[in-house]
Amino acid sequence: MALCGDDHPKVIARINRIEGQIKGLKKMVSEDRDCLQVLKQIAAANGALRSLGAVILEDHLKGCVATAIQAHENESELIAQVVDIFNKFSK
Repeated sequence: MALCGDDHPKVIARINRIEGQIKGLKKMVSEDRDCLQVLKQIAAANGALRSLGAVILEDHLKGCVATAIQAHENESELIAQVVDIFNKFSK
């Protein structure tokens, strides 16, 4: 199944920002920066990843899942998949 939603450039831009945060984190560690600064950067990157996941999950629910439910295609399987991924995000 392809990525739902049609604003792929926006998703790519978010991923690029996250990539920059991770590279910055790597640089901070290699420069032996303060632990609290590194932890703040980790928290920021984690938040950005969670936010990206929420955007993609919302697109998936509004697009792929809604379409499949309206067409009565694999409804229970799709709901199980959404519950599973939601549980992974809530940990």
